[in-house]
Amino acid sequence: MDNQQMLWLVIGVVVVIIIVVVAIVWAKRSRDRRQEAAHRAAEDLRGEADRHRGRTLAEEEQAAAVRHEADAAEEEARQLRVEAEERERTADSSRGTLDAQLREADRLDPQVRTDREGRRIDGVDPVDQVGPADAAESGKHAADTSPDGDARGPRS
Repeated sequence: MDNQQMLWLVIGVVVVIIIVVVAIVWAKRSRDRRQEAAHRAAEDLRGEADRHRGRTLAEEEQAAAVRHEADAAEEEARQLRVEAEERERTADSSRGTLDAQLREADRLDPQVRTDREGRRIDGVDPVDQVGPADAAESGKHAADTSPDGDARGPRS
């Protein structure tokens, strides 16, 4: 081999080495750019997750508040049901007392025909004729009023 060939061989080896070094550097930079892009994408996702976490926590707090209100409303409704049932029992008891008083009044009244239990024979129920406002305002019961609405007057 002569010097000329040796020179071309060295130049060829140096060019190949330079090409390999450039390829390695280019590949490393490309890999670094991909990793940086992936890192930025991950950071963006973390930021979005943090914002979403804030919204989620706010929604959970709102849900808990609404649940608390619903529980309170259910408790209030339960208490109102208990109160309504108690008032119904009281009203039923009062209705029974009223019915007994009116039947006793009809039984004692010589102008009203009744059976032995004080029920009117003509089929008119004095309890049906007295409304809640009528009984409270007038202090009278159905036996004190004729069917056409005229008062019979005091009884002796």
